[in-house]
Amino acid sequence: MTHENRPMDLLDFPGAAALERAGRTEPLDPAVQARAHALILDAIAADASADVPAPRFGRRRVFALAAAVAAVAVGAAVLPVTDFGGGGPAASASASEVFTSMADRVAAGTASPAPYWKTTIRTWVEGDRAHTDDTYLGRNKVVIKTQNGRTITKENPNGTSWAVGNGSVAWDDLDTLPTRPDALRRALAAGAKGSAAEQTVRQAGELLTGAPVSPRLRAALYRVLAATPGAVVTEGVKDATGRTGTRISWKWKEKWPVHSDHNPNWIVQPSTGRLLERNMEPGTNPGHISQRDTYLYAGPARTTG
Repeated sequence: MTHENRPMDLLDFPGAAALERAGRTEPLDPAVQARAHALILDAIAADASADVPAPRFGRRRVFALAAAVAAVAVGAAVLPVTDFGGGGPAASASASEVFTSMADRVAAGTASPAPYWKTTIRTWVEGDRAHTDDTYLGRNKVVIKTQNGRTITKENPNGTSWAVGNGSVAWDDLDTLPTRPDALRRALAAGAKGSAAEQTVRQAGELLTGAPVSPRLRAALYRVLAATPGAVVTEGVKDATGRTGTRISWKWKEKWPVHSDHNPNWIVQPSTGRLLERNMEPGTNPGHISQRDTYLYAGPARTTG
């Protein structure tokens, strides 16, 4: 059986009803229409050339999104904004789609327990040169192998832990975190002194990049982010190494105790479920990147060398 003889409803996707209700708009600028047309062709070409099994929303979702983009391109409708209720501006429907896609992608993975969680990160801070280091995080220590050949070992007698809500969760307790998105959101947002959405995003980011979380928990974190308000999506953005991905940006109105004047941008790769980069821009200078962490590898490791 092939996809050609399956019944398909091209408007069967989240927000479709609102899309239909939106009515008509004035025709868009020809350059915008050309860009939309190119995006549709790229999506179809990528789908046709893929040599791996599609995620469970698969081909049907690709054509549904293409149909929605086409509707915008010809001035037929405006894509809706999804209201997730309270706590700031709503997350755009496209941000929700990106994170839901990533959740579907990583949920099918299998856990690979190991004594270390290794990250290879290219770090750049304005005014300094970029450097690439390997970090091996263990239950009671961290080993850092720097670009210039040094090995730094730091013992942590109290054990490795990550901030979750107004508390912390140790390495061996990560599996006790809820994997139902609504329960996980409550855990991450607990005790927020400012924006609950901001605390949720920051803590989810630390778990996704620096913790040995299971595929189920990783998928749940992406589903939490799919429903977190304030996200803005920009397609076709390159990270510091030239890899192309989708940028997810948040701009906070309230100040955060640590990064009081910076807003985060993530560059993600929905097709693989990977987070490629996190960078920061000062709230007083939008669009100016002041620091970057580019993730070249993140995963389990048996040894530190």
